[in-house]
Amino acid sequence: MISGNVIPRIRRATRVRFTGYLTAVVGLLVGVVASAASPTLTSFQPVSLPMIQAGTAFPVDNYASAPPANYSHLISFVRGQLTRGDISAVTDTVRYYAEIFNLVMLADARPDNQGTHYLREVAIGFSMHIGDRNVVVTSDTQGQLGGDLSIIGRSVLSGNYDALSDLKQVARTPQTMLIDAPALMLRGGKHVKMIVRYFVWVDPGSGRIGTLAWLLDTAGRFEGQSPTLQVLPPMMMEDRVMHVDGEQFNFLGIPSPTAFALVQMPQGQAFPVTEAMRPLAGKPTYDPESYAKLVNAITAALSS
Repeated sequence: MISGNVIPRIRRATRVRFTGYLTAVVGLLVGVVASAASPTLTSFQPVSLPMIQAGTAFPVDNYASAPPANYSHLISFVRGQLTRGDISAVTDTVRYYAEIFNLVMLADARPDNQGTHYLREVAIGFSMHIGDRNVVVTSDTQGQLGGDLSIIGRSVLSGNYDALSDLKQVARTPQTMLIDAPALMLRGGKHVKMIVRYFVWVDPGSGRIGTLAWLLDTAGRFEGQSPTLQVLPPMMMEDRVMHVDGEQFNFLGIPSPTAFALVQMPQGQAFPVTEAMRPLAGKPTYDPESYAKLVNAITAALSS
């Protein structure tokens, strides 16, 4: 289960203008539908998402200028902010370690010898600012990489990685991947378990990546009467706003795993959920037929 310190709100401060990107991303999804029949890199068995290799380093402000060797695309870079709720319950130490680590999602979508791009891998991990770059670290590797964390910092980082084990690749084809990220969401003043589902795809020809997200309850149902799909900006930078529940701290001021929650799911360009998507978007597992129907329903929803 990923608590608020792992999955909080989108950074709108960047104000990325991506109208042209939206047009291109819908077009490239049409191409993916046509090419998804290849059996290579296809799986409908849910598995844990791989971790980014420790030591992977990159410049955040210009990832494309020096992407790490194993990852061609930055999907998202998340900085947490404890700014809502019972913030007086948060000590300086808790705040420091809740905000020092950045949640990073990277993709490897390089072309083969014929120039066809494949979504070979989507991986996740935590980075911290070391020198002039962000470096992916674990509690075991941070010291040799220059992290210099205290025992508290190492413990927090280790707990964050334990939470990442809940992220699952639900299904994939050579150019698409469906990912579930369990999250705590603020609902009615309470921290409620929900799922942020991500659909990532790459255009076989251009190599451009698109990312779509929607919110489900733990039974796989959409929330509310008018749910939306969010097409996320490329190389999305987020300052994720988290809500603090002061009742989830012990007498030493240490928060429980449910102390922090997202105020809202990642935001981008909203599209309404169509009736065709409703029975397909929250399934726990897929077979080739149902997954193809989902991809076609997504394409229709983004084209409407």
